[in-house]
Amino acid sequence: MIDPELKIELDQLNENLVQIKKKNAGGGVWRAFFNGMFGALGYVVGLAIVVVIVGWFLQKTGLLKPVQDQINSFVDLIDSAKKLIPSDQNSSATQSNQQGSGTPTMVTLPNGQQFQVRIQQ
Repeated sequence: MIDPELKIELDQLNENLVQIKKKNAGGGVWRAFFNGMFGALGYVVGLAIVVVIVGWFLQKTGLLKPVQDQINSFVDLIDSAKKLIPSDQNSSATQSNQQGSGTPTMVTLPNGQQFQVRIQQ
């Protein structure tokens, strides 16, 4: 004969296993997909809220103008770097524009690529 306490524990364990099986049986791949999509949407909305709060805080403390000036300075630096290194798409256009201006200078990038650029003064 089975001990009554053991029988009660086995019945509870059986009920838990049945509930787990019901949870795993419903939804499958599509449920996981939509759970992931809504989770990602939550992260994006949360990030947007944090950006708005940080922007509001910077505005109220008067720090927004220096941050904007720093961002503009960084964008200008990136734009000037783009002008120095020709891309494959517009290399023929930059060569025709630069033929009559400045002396050629050889620039070596950290990965070993070398470019001949004409720096306008």
